[in-house]
Order: sequence, then C-alpha cells, then structure tokens
Amino acid sequence: MKRKVMYLSLLAFSLLILGIFVSFVWNQVLAQPINSLGGIPQVVVRPPAEPPKWLVDFSSYEDPMNPVKKIRVITVVDPESKRIVVYHEDLATGQVKLLSSRNIQNDLLLDQFNAVSPTPSEIEKDIRRFKNQN
Repeated sequence: MKRKVMYLSLLAFSLLILGIFVSFVWNQVLAQPINSLGGIPQVVVRPPAEPPKWLVDFSSYEDPMNPVKKIRVITVVDPESKRIVVYHEDLATGQVKLLSSRNIQNDLLLDQFNAVSPTPSEIEKDIRRFKNQN
C-alpha cells in the first residue's frame, strides 16, 4: 500500500512538472517565426490559444508478478476539477482497467504527508533558526 501511495505521489509530481513544461513549450511555439518563400522570416500572429484542459501521462513497466507482461500506466489529471485517474493497459491485449480515481483537492492543501526527514517543516524550522542567528 505504501508503495502504491509513493508511486501515485511521484506520478502526481511528474505530472505537475510535465504540465509546467507543456505550458512553457506551448507559449514558445506560438511566437516561432516561419520562413516565407522569399526567405524573409515572417511571424505568424495567432489568437491566444487555450492550454490543454487535461494532462495525460503514459509510462510502461513490467508486471512484477509476471515479468513477461508489459503494462502501460495512463494517468489523466483534470486541473479544473482537481481529479486524477489512473488506468492500467495490458500492452499484449490492449485491455484497459481503471486502477484508481480520486479528487486531489484536499491533498493539495497538505504541506506534507508521508514525508521523510528532512521534512518540509523541519527545513522551514532550520531556515528560521539560521536567519535568527544572523
């Protein structure tokens, strides 16, 4: 159970990083110059694009109980509703199974959960102590 929670936590963190990266790339693509036939760069002005509403991540691994079996994990995060859904897809058969679904709104309010030392609160205390000494 702890492994599953840790896995989902790492997955949520990687999705956050992926979302930041997609947002950055999305903004860079909108301002890229496009060469015309005459070789003079032309800037294409587009109306502001709406970023994707859902973040989706695909990762694959071997089933620990059966190393021959390949599994794809599909994670969908809806930032608007603060929900995460995780599916397993058997790559041999294409069968998709819902593994987990939850509202993460309250999870995002936690400063720390299942954290190892140094925890965020310990680091914060150390920083305050260091600032007070100087």
